[in-house]
Amino acid sequence: MEAPVVERPPRSVGFLISQLGFLSSKRFMEALAPAGIDPREFLLMRFVAASEGRSQQALAERLAIPPSRMVALVDRLEQAGLLERRPDPEDRRVRGLYLTRKGRGVLERAGKIAIDYETQLCAGINREERELLIDLLQKLQEGQTVLRGVHPGLGGGSH
Repeated sequence: MEAPVVERPPRSVGFLISQLGFLSSKRFMEALAPAGIDPREFLLMRFVAASEGRSQQALAERLAIPPSRMVALVDRLEQAGLLERRPDPEDRRVRGLYLTRKGRGVLERAGKIAIDYETQLCAGINREERELLIDLLQKLQEGQTVLRGVHPGLGGGSH
């Protein structure tokens, strides 16, 4: 009986990015689970923290999230006590988004999880290689999306 032929993995940028992206997204979602949020909620909370008081509509536009998806995300985070909608003092029809004290704690914990996850993900390369990899990936990203810093899956149905 012959031993099975082991195929060499493809030397394809697209395949490797796709494979690593899929695995990384899945594992990051699992890593965040103890904080009680998913990657979409983490990203939204980071944007709220960086620009508290911005309206739900303005954030939805910035993050390219359809309005109905944004309402569901904000509702979920509000029900969990992580953020709140407050009336805009200049326009009663507009509500700004703010993190609650609990939300700040969860965001801090999730930030530490994200740093630990990144450290584990990059364990096989040194600091200089990591920086070079980021530079090269950003160079590839330039022609692919205008949503820099925003994951394209945020507005869709999958994580």
